[in-house]
Amino acid sequence: MTTEADAVQKEPSMLVQKAMIADHFDALAQVPETKKKVVYTFVPGNLTELLHAFDVLPVYPEINALQSAMRQKSGKFINEAERAGHSEDVCTYVKCDIGMKRNGNIGPTGQRLPDPDLLLLSYTGCFTFMKWFELLREEYDCPVV
Repeated sequence: MTTEADAVQKEPSMLVQKAMIADHFDALAQVPETKKKVVYTFVPGNLTELLHAFDVLPVYPEINALQSAMRQKSGKFINEAERAGHSEDVCTYVKCDIGMKRNGNIGPTGQRLPDPDLLLLSYTGCFTFMKWFELLREEYDCPVV
C-alpha cells in the first residue's frame, strides 16, 4: 500500500514540464486537422527554436523511445523491430522507434504521431543517429537533410 510519505513530491517546474510535453503531443496528434508541417530531428544539436520560427512541429525519436520505456510500452516495439530483421545488437532506441512506427506510429501518450515531412539530421556525433535516419528514410519514404 502506498502511503502519502511514499508519494513523489513534484516541484512546480516538473508539473509545468509535464504539461508542456502533453501539450506538444496533443499538437502532434492534431496535425491532420491543423495541417502543420512535421520535422523529425534529434535532441543533440537540435534546432527547435528555428523549427518553431517556421511554424513546424518537431518530433524527437529518442524522446519517444524514452517516454515509451518509462510507460513500459517499449518491449513490444523492440520485439516488432527484431521480427522485422533488426539485430539484437541494434540500439534499443532505434528498435523502439522502428517498432512503434510499424505498430501504427502510436506515440507514448497513446496518440498517433504524424509522419514526417522532413528528417533533419542536425547531429552526427553518434554513427547510430546517421544510420537511424537512413532507416527512417526508408520507413517513411521521406527526405533527409
